[in-house]
Amino acid sequence: GAGRRAPDAWLAAWVGAGAAAAAALDSVLDAEPAMCGPAVARAVAASVGPGRLLFAGSSSSIRDLDLAGGPPGHQGDHPAGQVTVLANRGLSGIDGAVSTAIGAALAHGGNEDRASVALLGDLAFLHDATGLVIGPDEPRPDLTIVVVNDDGGGLFQLLEQGAPEHAPAFERVFGTPHGVDLAALCAATGTPYALAGTDDELTALLERPGDGICVIEVPITRTDRRALHERIRTAVAAAVDALAGSTS
Repeated sequence: GAGRRAPDAWLAAWVGAGAAAAAALDSVLDAEPAMCGPAVARAVAASVGPGRLLFAGSSSSIRDLDLAGGPPGHQGDHPAGQVTVLANRGLSGIDGAVSTAIGAALAHGGNEDRASVALLGDLAFLHDATGLVIGPDEPRPDLTIVVVNDDGGGLFQLLEQGAPEHAPAFERVFGTPHGVDLAALCAATGTPYALAGTDDELTALLERPGDGICVIEVPITRTDRRALHERIRTAVAAAVDALAGSTS
């Protein structure tokens, strides 16, 4: 019934399984030779401290945060409950992501020395790139937009149509590569831009004080995405099974 406390042993088992799964996930991500979506989400979540805003883009971004971000704000030394997390929802959640993040950051305010953060995929960013075109008399929040750029719809690699037998038609119908130069796009809108190719570079950029709107591009590949998630599933299952075996 309402108000009943979970049995200590039952709760401890789930907490232990969660910790084992998180450690297994970290080991897989740490072993990756290049940046990947979950690793970017992990770094972003770890950077967002108390009183700050995290806006999650649709599709892969919010899923990667759910997978690797812990509760946002819980990766570091601060409790998750002190972080405001927002996202668009629904079938058209990809639309208006940049504008939503900017408006939310304006309304949120937050720490004066640290920017709000938005984690977007390249397609969500491009769908609302004109959201960066802001009149000179309009307010601009301190907002860092992290764009995970896999040149298309990487999420679909994890679905049925991403299987190898569908490869001949996948790129044109689901992958939808665009080849857009994000640095040039940001330059055209007068938006400060930086490129992060490693976890250390991304972490350093996220630690900079807020100074208006800026974009951090993190290029990744999506050709290995399906295999990466299989490695994660295998590692997590093995870790949880080992824990269950040791406590049974």
